[in-house]
Amino acid sequence: MSLLKEVRKVAAHSVLIRALGAVLVLALTLISIYRYKRAATPPTPSSARAQAVPALGLPTLPPEETPPRVVYQSRGRRDPFRQPRVAALQKGLEVNLKVTGIVRGPRSYYALVESESPTGTGFVIRENDVVESARVLKITKDSVIFQVETTSREGKPLTRRVQKHIGL
Repeated sequence: MSLLKEVRKVAAHSVLIRALGAVLVLALTLISIYRYKRAATPPTPSSARAQAVPALGLPTLPPEETPPRVVYQSRGRRDPFRQPRVAALQKGLEVNLKVTGIVRGPRSYYALVESESPTGTGFVIRENDVVESARVLKITKDSVIFQVETTSREGKPLTRRVQKHIGL
């Protein structure tokens, strides 16, 4: 009989220890939730305390210490933030460009072209860019279609589409 009483006593202690452990875990969880909610919502100050303490603001630099405004100075180079536009004389309905290569981007094609007028001037163009008075209509995997607009001798507008293939 004494052995049975000892087993029951040990079993009762283990149940009691498990129950106390569960209560401890629950208590710690509730305390952490309370602290989180308390930290998330700032306390509302009383009117006397609110008047005594000035409102906190972000620190600002005095006007004389603000850094100077940065301005892009091209110094003869092209502006990388603008679309390439090259002014050209009206020479009729021809396109003096050589398509050097075509690159496929995530959404569209880009064409690498060289100007034949001042030899070697290169451009990276996309659809709807204007280069040497020619607008890029479409770029395919092996060619570029340009649209050239000019006026006839009578003053009527003339539009022509010119397709240039890679290397031609």
